[in-house]
Amino acid sequence: MAFTAFGAAPAWADPRPNVQERPPVDAPADSAAFAAPATGADPSPPVGDTGDLRRDVEVADLAKPRSREYFAVLPDTVPQRRVEEVERLPGVEAVEVVDAARVDLDGESTAVLGVNPSRFRNYAPEPSAVSDDIWQGIAEGRVALSDEAGKQRRLDVGSEVTLSGANGEITREVWTHATSGVAGIDALVSRGLARELGMPRGNALIVSAPGADLWELEDRLGEVLGDDASLQLLAEDPEPRPAGAPGEPLPSDTLETAIAAAQTRIGVPYVWGGESMAEGGYDCSGLVQWAFAQAGVALPRVTHDQWFAGEQIDYADARRGDLIFWRTDPTAPEYISHVAIYLGEGRMLEAPRTGLDVRVTEVRTANMAGVVRVHA
Repeated sequence: MAFTAFGAAPAWADPRPNVQERPPVDAPADSAAFAAPATGADPSPPVGDTGDLRRDVEVADLAKPRSREYFAVLPDTVPQRRVEEVERLPGVEAVEVVDAARVDLDGESTAVLGVNPSRFRNYAPEPSAVSDDIWQGIAEGRVALSDEAGKQRRLDVGSEVTLSGANGEITREVWTHATSGVAGIDALVSRGLARELGMPRGNALIVSAPGADLWELEDRLGEVLGDDASLQLLAEDPEPRPAGAPGEPLPSDTLETAIAAAQTRIGVPYVWGGESMAEGGYDCSGLVQWAFAQAGVALPRVTHDQWFAGEQIDYADARRGDLIFWRTDPTAPEYISHVAIYLGEGRMLEAPRTGLDVRVTEVRTANMAGVVRVHA
């Protein structure tokens, strides 16, 4: 099916331009390719030819930057009274209504948001939020791809892609590689283009509640929006639940089963969005999810959500079977964008990136976010 509204939590896989591609996986841990951009570098992601912009659509300047705590998506339009109830919840400062659906983009199912560029830019990661050109291009009908989707799928800025929606196919320019700030979303379009595609109208909310208790807010959102709502935590709670997650750490025999499964995929190609051999390979989080499933453990699909799958610990305390995470997206510096399985003694197993196979390599400490001990 070419077009669907999100029926479950969005599939989430994964910040400055001019960052080099990931180094070979056997590169030294302190490889310069993982270093932050030089001071003074332009922080805004590159865009297409700005000379092609008509400037006939007015886009507001960046106003008040907003944090992103939750993404809520429903099958149909969120009633206005529900939006207003969410706005009144304790700690909520702002709510942005967007359109959300899965659309085939060049034949690949892709999570897309239809947004009002003038307002949504206030919720975007800073490197993108400050760029007037990014939001002008989106307002004029171009497509913004996430940094990961654009690079891993080799959909270059300035190229054209075909979006297949409920109303047929539309071809548009890839305007930028700029991660949205909403976990699992790999493309942004204007709400006008979303309507042309036949996407649901106003079926999703971005909730900004920087002072809220995140776990209490999750419960309140569920009560207001109902059982049909899928809620995704976007922020990291400075005071996570006891031990970082409910449940108990997985026993060693379960972890060994997951590791053994992952080892059977050594040499299999990295495939963006891949989670099985039927798709020709795996991406980083797809491999982790598949391997743990072989041990009877259900993990979330995407990297950002796997970061919340257990107790968050320091690398110095890592044990065999723990998951290691990195922040390497130049367009969203706070993003959790890569995951690997720790094997012990400074080694790990990962699906690295397009062009490289699943392999075992030395742990890289540059841009490491931390380690998660998975809980049952």
